[in-house]
Amino acid sequence: MNKTRVLIAEDNENSRVLLESLLDASGYSVVSAENGRIALELAKKDKPDLIISDIMMPEMDGYALCKAMKADSNLRDIPFVFYTATFTSPEDKTLAENIGVSKFIIKPAEVDLFLKEIEDLLNQQKLNDLSVENPEFMEMEIEKEYSGVLFKKLEKKVNELELEKNRLKLSESKYRCLIEALRDDYFFFSHTPDMMFDYLSPSVENVLGYSESEFRNSFINILTNNSINKNIMSILENSMFGEKQEPFEVEIFHKNGTIRRLEITEQPIFNEDNRLEVVEGIAHDITERVRSHIQLAKALNGIQHSEKVKALGTLAGGIAHDFNNILTPIIGFSEITLMDLDDRPVLKQNLKEVLAATARAKELVNQILTFSRPAEDSRKVINPQKVISEALKLIRASVPSTIKIDVEMCENCKRIYANQTQIHQIMINLCTNAYHAMKDTGGTIRINVDDHYFDRDTVVRYVKIKKGEYVRIEVKDTGIGIEENTLTKIFDPYFTTKPKGEGTGLGLSVVHGIVTSHGGLIDVDSEIGKGTVFTIYFPVHDRIKGFNDFGRIEPVLGGNEKILFVDDEEVIGRIVKKQLESLGYKVVYAHSGDEAIHVFDDSVGNFDLLLTDFSMPDMTGLELSKELISKKPELNVIMCSGISSDDIGEKAKALGVKEYLMKPVRRKELAKAIRKTLD
Repeated sequence: MNKTRVLIAEDNENSRVLLESLLDASGYSVVSAENGRIALELAKKDKPDLIISDIMMPEMDGYALCKAMKADSNLRDIPFVFYTATFTSPEDKTLAENIGVSKFIIKPAEVDLFLKEIEDLLNQQKLNDLSVENPEFMEMEIEKEYSGVLFKKLEKKVNELELEKNRLKLSESKYRCLIEALRDDYFFFSHTPDMMFDYLSPSVENVLGYSESEFRNSFINILTNNSINKNIMSILENSMFGEKQEPFEVEIFHKNGTIRRLEITEQPIFNEDNRLEVVEGIAHDITERVRSHIQLAKALNGIQHSEKVKALGTLAGGIAHDFNNILTPIIGFSEITLMDLDDRPVLKQNLKEVLAATARAKELVNQILTFSRPAEDSRKVINPQKVISEALKLIRASVPSTIKIDVEMCENCKRIYANQTQIHQIMINLCTNAYHAMKDTGGTIRINVDDHYFDRDTVVRYVKIKKGEYVRIEVKDTGIGIEENTLTKIFDPYFTTKPKGEGTGLGLSVVHGIVTSHGGLIDVDSEIGKGTVFTIYFPVHDRIKGFNDFGRIEPVLGGNEKILFVDDEEVIGRIVKKQLESLGYKVVYAHSGDEAIHVFDDSVGNFDLLLTDFSMPDMTGLELSKELISKKPELNVIMCSGISSDDIGEKAKALGVKEYLMKPVRRKELAKAIRKTLD
C-alpha cells in the first residue's frame, strides 16, 4: 500500500524537522522544502497528496505558493494547509480561503488535533468534498487583500524592529555599565583586525595596575617567558582572520611586579558583508584559581601516598601475623630449654644467640608494621635530646672524616611521648641518607633540636597540624639535593634513588610512618646543589611521668590459677601451655573457639583467666571472649595477636578484655600481663 505523500514548505529548520518527524512517525511519506519556490518545483516533478506550508518565507511566501498551485491545472486539486504562527488575524484567514487554502491551522497545535485535522482533510479529498474552483475571477480583489495583509505585516515588522533597536540601545547601555562595574577580576576589551585595541574597560587597572593607555602600548612587552605564552602570537593572528578561538591563558606581569594568570575568551564580530569588523573579548584573572588547583593537586598526591602506605600496612599486617606465629614457638621452646641448661654453658649460649636473632626478627616485623599503626605499649615520656645524643654516638663512628657533624640542641627541650627505639631509628635513617648525599664530595650534617610553638592550626606539607607546642628536629645536609619530581615520591614504600643493592626503599617510608603514628609531621625541603633539610615536629607531652627505670631487673612472677588457653596453631598451643605450667598455672588448651566453649561449659566456667589468640578460623578471639564473658561476667581475658591494630585493641577493651598483647610474647612479658590482670 502506497503511503500518502506530504510536501512541507517551511523556512525554519527546527520547525521543518519537527514536522517531518511527526508526519513520518504517523505513516506519511514526507518531502520538504525551505521556501515556496523550491516547494513548487518539487510538486511539479512529483505530485504530492497534501501540501503543508508556512506563510512568511523567503523568495516565495505561502500565499504566492498557493496561488501558483491553484493556477496549475495539474496541481489545483491538491489539498493545501497553512500552518502559521504569524498570520493569524481574520483578514489573514479570509485571504487564505479566497486563494484556495483548504485548512488554516495556527502554531503550535496539539499533536493529536493536528494529525486529526490532516486526516479529516484527506478523507474529504477522497470524497471529492473539497472546493477546487479556479479563483481567477476574483484576481483583482485577492491582490488587493494580499497587498493589504502584507502592508500590515510589514508595518508591524517595522514597529517590532524599532522596538528591538531601542531595546538594543538600552541593553548596550546596561552592558557598558556592567563592564564598568566589574573591577577586581575581569576586564573587557575589543581590538580591530590589525590588532589595535579600540576599547579597554577601566577595570584593567584594578586587575593589572596599568592604565588603559599603558596597557595598549605595552601589552606584548609585559608578557612573561612562561611556555603558555609561546602560542599567543599565532592565536592573535588567527583572530585577525576571524577564526573563533578556544579560551586560552596568558601569563602577564602586574605593574607591581607580581605575576598574574589571565583566561582570555574572544568572539569575532562580522559585518553584513561577512567581513571581520572587530574582535571582542573578556580577560578573567584566574591567578588564585590556578594556585588553588596546584595546592589541591599536591594535597591529592599526599592523600594518594597515605592510601598507598595504608594499603601496604594492611598487607604487612597479614604477613606479620603469620611471621609472628612462626616466631612464637621458636622463642617459647628456646626459653623453656634454656631453663634446663644451667650445666650446659655452650648450649645455653647458643640458645641465647637464637633468642637474640628472634629479637632482631621481631624488630624487623615491627619495622614493617610501622607502615600501619604500631602498638603504643613501648611508648614512654622521654627527653628526645638524650635519645638523639645516643644515636649520634653510633652515627659519628660510622661516618667518614670528610663529613662534619654539627649539633645544636636546647638544654631543656620539652618531653615527648614516644618509642625511643623508633626515634633512634629515625635519626640513623636521616643521617645515613645525608651521608649518602655527600659521600663523594664531603660536607656537613647539621642537627638542630628545639621547641617550637604553632599559635594556630597550620598547614605544613599540605597536612594540617594542630595549634600547640612541638619539639622540632632538623637534619640538614650540604649534599647534591633532591629533584622536585623526586620529592613527591620519597616517602613512597620501596621508592629509592640508590643503585640496586644499596637501598630497599623502605627507610623514609618507615620514618614517615613512625612520625605520623606519633601524631607528628615530617616536612622536606631541597635545592639542587645546595642540600636537603628534613624537619620533624613531635607534639609535646604534658604528663611528666612514666619514665623508665633502666637496669631494674623484675622477677618473673607465677601463680596457681586456672587458665583456658586458645590458639589455632597447635605448636604455639604446646609451647605456651608449657610456659604457663612452668610458672605454676593449671592450663587447659583448646585449638578453636568452639572447643573452648565446650571445655568452658564442661568445667561450669571454673576458670580464672581466658588467654586467647585473636585471629582464628570460624570464631575470632573477640567473638569467643564475648560468648564466655556473657556466661561469666567476672572472667578475666587477655588477647594476643600477630596483627598490629589500634582498632582491634579498642574493640577488645570495650568488650572487657584486660590486656591486648602483640605476638610473639616473651615468657616474662606474658607472666607480667597475667599477674597484672589477675591481681
